[in-house]
Amino acid sequence: MARIDVSLEVVNFQQEMKRVEEEIRELADMEISERISYAVDTLKVVTPVDTGRARSGWTSQKFRGPRELKEDVQEGVISNPVEYIEYLNRGTSRQAPRYFIEQVLTRIGLVTPE
Repeated sequence: MARIDVSLEVVNFQQEMKRVEEEIRELADMEISERISYAVDTLKVVTPVDTGRARSGWTSQKFRGPRELKEDVQEGVISNPVEYIEYLNRGTSRQAPRYFIEQVLTRIGLVTPE
């Protein structure tokens, strides 16, 4: 059987590696960003309603920031500034179970139980 030698030359290898790295980062960011959006939408659905204030209080911020190893990562913050959201989360309403916020975030995979 004859041996066939194959030679492959990658032009602008470093540039191509940067392109691949950026593509992977964008895919990872999209997943995180989508999870955060999904979490906010889900929290809005499960938040007990009397006046609708607590439900409409859910917001999120997504940003890029450095970590310990100087890796550029996507991060996000989900918040609800309504002063009584913590009481609702503790189970003061019959419309939602205790710790419904943690339950939602755990199921989506944004928080891991301790």
